Amino acid sequence: MGISSASAGTAYGSCYTTGASGSVNIANWPYTGSVTGISLKAYDEKPDGHHVRVRLATGNPDGVSWSYFGWHSNTAGYGTYKEWNTYITSVPNGHVGSILLQAATFEGDTLLNYCSSKRLENPEGL
Repeated sequence: MGISSASAGTAYGSCYTTGASGSVNIANWPYTGSVTGISLKAYDEKPDGHHVRVRLATGNPDGVSWSYFGWHSNTAGYGTYKEWNTYITSVPNGHVGSILLQAATFEGDTLLNYCSSKRLENPEGL
């Protein structure tokens, strides 16, 4: 698992679990407003016939409450990755304090195992 804040307004996180890994690169994370330039990747790491998914969650400033976004699926098979470019615009208080990446292995709609990145903190401060 990895986390780093490369410079003000950017962040990177990743995680690995059996059969799947994922990463998120955030290019524009202001203190308030929309988080843009988000690149998500889902890697299929094992020739097991399962597919992999990634998703994001946003954390409230209290550090306890998380809101989870929908899963993005890579069904192309072992040795492949799929990438999505996305953004976050609607948050209750106008401030995204934390972001978390999850990567998982699925059989159909059944979650088999997953990992979570370390909590990415807003590089502009809380």
